[in-house]
Amino acid sequence: AAEFYGREELVSRLTAAFATSRKTEKGNFLALVGPSGSGKSSVVKAGLIPALRRGAVPGSEKWFIVEMSPSAHPFEELEAALLRIAVNPPQSLLNQLQENERGLRRAVRRALPDDASRLLLVIDQFEELFTQVESEEERQHFLDSLTTALSEPDNPLSVALTLRADFYDRPLKYAGFGELMRGNTEVILPLTPQEL
Repeated sequence: AAEFYGREELVSRLTAAFATSRKTEKGNFLALVGPSGSGKSSVVKAGLIPALRRGAVPGSEKWFIVEMSPSAHPFEELEAALLRIAVNPPQSLLNQLQENERGLRRAVRRALPDDASRLLLVIDQFEELFTQVESEEERQHFLDSLTTALSEPDNPLSVALTLRADFYDRPLKYAGFGELMRGNTEVILPLTPQEL
């Protein structure tokens, strides 16, 4: 983060999007979509996360932040991410996550220390959900879990994901999740000469 330059304007837009999304019915969700190599992961890990830790969004300096990639088993990756921040970690969250669409919200609440806490879940390389997950049922359930958790009032969860542009159409095929994408996507372009 200390050596990350040239994306100040973009990082400001991303933090502003999170500050604004807290007031909408679509929850705290932001999809960063761009071509391979455009710097999506870098801007999240070296730009957005440090800015949130500095309090760029009111109260964000107190947020819990976890990162994951879907891989072939997104619920196992999600469980591992949540257990990393759990104050009193249960032995397992996997069954709860897989039980139904409301499992993610319950698992997040269980991992956080109190009702005032918030969690930012960063899902890097979101396209893995479409390239590595073989079960359509598991993919649908993962997307439904995110949609349900983000749409409930007073939800403690925020989500930022990165997605390669050549996979942009894939999540749009899922009605509820497609609605989230439609209103909360930031296109990441390669660095301009001015930014460089």
